[in-house]
Parts: sequence; structure tokens; C-alpha cells
Amino acid sequence: MPTTPPFDNTPSDQHGPGNFRHPGLSEPRTKEDWREYLDYQLPPKPTLLPLDVYEQLSPAERHLHNQARFIHHSALVIVRTSQMKTIHHQIRRRMMTNAHQSAGARRGIVLDGPATLGKSTLVKTFAYDFEHELRRNHPERFTKQYRVSDRLIDYTPVVYVNIPSQATPKDLSIALAQYLAQPYRSGATKSDITRLILENMRLVGVELVIIDDAHFMDLSLKEGKVVNDHLKYIANHTAATFIYTGVDLKHSGLFLEGSGAARVTQTAGRNTLLHMTPYAIKTKEDKTDWVSVISAMEDALVLYKHQPGTLTSLWKYLHRRTGGNISSLAELVREAAVDAVLTGEERIDRALLDSIVINEHAQSTYEADWQEDPKPPSPNRADPPSEETVRRPPATVTNITIEI
Repeated sequence: MPTTPPFDNTPSDQHGPGNFRHPGLSEPRTKEDWREYLDYQLPPKPTLLPLDVYEQLSPAERHLHNQARFIHHSALVIVRTSQMKTIHHQIRRRMMTNAHQSAGARRGIVLDGPATLGKSTLVKTFAYDFEHELRRNHPERFTKQYRVSDRLIDYTPVVYVNIPSQATPKDLSIALAQYLAQPYRSGATKSDITRLILENMRLVGVELVIIDDAHFMDLSLKEGKVVNDHLKYIANHTAATFIYTGVDLKHSGLFLEGSGAARVTQTAGRNTLLHMTPYAIKTKEDKTDWVSVISAMEDALVLYKHQPGTLTSLWKYLHRRTGGNISSLAELVREAAVDAVLTGEERIDRALLDSIVINEHAQSTYEADWQEDPKPPSPNRADPPSEETVRRPPATVTNITIEI
């Protein structure tokens, strides 16, 4: 039956609050969005009841309990892998090195790698930790606004900008202005907007600027130099440390322009290029690290008939299914967990995993390379790897949302 549209003469006491926002998180576009990301709390992990108690729940009680499990498995966990910890350490070291150096462009970091490896999650997790540390150390900075030169400002140590497709230098300045809630007049030039945001960034105490999906900037041969010059100008006139993420940035106009020996840009000379790669399982150390990631996800499951260690025993199969891509692994495990609750099977096994189709890249690679598994070794989770085997810290879990 069609619904009746609201009318302006409807009594005000009949209007509801109208809060229809999606319960999940979207990419931050403004400082208010970023603060919501910082304040977001994952729903608590549901308690795994005794099986006989669960089976005796009324339909309504079981529905509510299962809904809580769906929500938990949808969010699951973000696994702090050894690669994430290593890159976080490098970013922190760079920020500390930059903090009190003399005027001029600080050295930044470019995080490069294939799509869907979790680069955005990695840098946002670092920024999350960084700002929460500031909140603990300087809580007074986050509880009020300040008046500087007859302007009201609020402390904004982190700027996070996700670049739109084919963005020009002016688009980048506009994105920074929108994040900072910096007004600018209609028809303002790139230089006008950039001058305003640089002044704003100085006043509000920006220390870290993340330019996510930098490969979306127009880095063609024609525009590459313009983009590089604009990035250099902004970096020259702010004391913040810049982090760029993207796909194949090393071979893009961000690092190369023109031809011959002069191709390397000043951006390349001012930034450290870090590569993010899928998990390998060539060495014993690699295998231990991969199994620790699977184990962290498996430990987060809330399923009534799942046998602990099932997923870790399938470590080789899971590597082939996902190509060692942690985002694809999370996608597979989350979908399997939801399916296990929906069907009432309450367990994840090889048959269920085989039935789930994940992203096209991982799926097509697996189908092209598929061959029957040899019987995989069963890692003994009670026996930690030897010191010789593990040179990197094991994966750990943190309670913020995962990005797929």
C-alpha cells in the first residue's frame, strides 16, 4: 500500500526524530566525520551460551541473540599484523623526526601497493592511535574551542582526505577546505583556497595529513608536474607530516614526470616509499605470521558448533583462496560466519568456505590456479614458534572497525 507523504501542516508533536543513519561507518570527509570514527565503539561480542540454553531460547530471544551475532561478525576485528606494526613504527619515527626540524618541507611517507590490501585501514589505524594518545596526554585541548585572531577554532591534529577520481590540484585544496570547514568565496582560485587552508592548518595544530587514494589524482604526463608542484607547495608551508596511499604510485606521475634522467620528481626526493604486499608463505616465519592472522579472526567467532583450530588447519587453502590478501581473508571469514548462523550449521569448514564466492580478483586467481590440497600441517597452537622462527611480532587484535 502506498504511504502517505508528509505535509507541512502536520502537527510538530507527530514528527519523529528522523535519525535514519546507517549504523556502520563511512569514509570520513570532514573533521566531524573523523571524530565519529575516533569515537565509534564496536558492538560488544555476544556471549556464547551453553548449547542447550541456546536451543531452548524462544524464537524472539533467538532472533535477538542471532542479530547480535550478525552485527559482531559483520564488524569482526581488525588484525594488527606484523606488516602493520612495522609500517606504524616507521610512520611514528618519521613524525618524531619531523616534529621540531627547521622550516621547510618535512619528509613524508608514500604507502604503495596493490588494491584491497588494507592500506587505508593501516593509515587510519595509525591516525586513530596517534590522536587517542593526544587525547590521553592533552584532554583539555579536545574539550573546548579557542579564539585566535578573532576566530573560533578547534584543535584538529589529524587531517584525512580521500581523493576523488581525476582530482586536480584545486580539487585537493577544496577537499582540505571541506574537511576543515574552511569557507571560501564562490569563484575562489586554487591559490585563494590554498592560502586559506594553510592558515587554518597552522591555527588548528595539524600534525598529520593523510592523502588517501592518491592515485586518483590526475597524474598524467600533462598534469603530473602541476600536481607535484602543488603537493610540494602545501608541504613546504605546513609543519605537518604527509602520508600518501595509493596503487602503483612508484610508476605514476607522483614520482615520475617527463623523460630521461630528470624524470624523478621532487616528491620522490622528499618522501620514503613503503610497499605493502600480500602475505607470502615461503618461509617458516611467513607461515607462522599467516597462521597468527587466521587464528585472531577464528578466535573472534561466536558460533555454537565451530571447532577451534579448524581455520588455522586450513592455512594453506586459505592462502590460495585469498592470495595472501588480508582483506579477502576477512571477507571470506565474515561471510562464512554469517552463513553459518543463517543456516543453523553453526560452524565453518572447508565445504562452507568452498561455497562462498568472494571478490573477483581473488576468486578468479584461485579458480585459475586451483589444485587439490596436500594434507596441510596442523599447527599446534599451544606450542609457540621458536625464537629463531619468529623475528616479527605476532598479530594482535584491536577493537576498531575493519575496512574491506
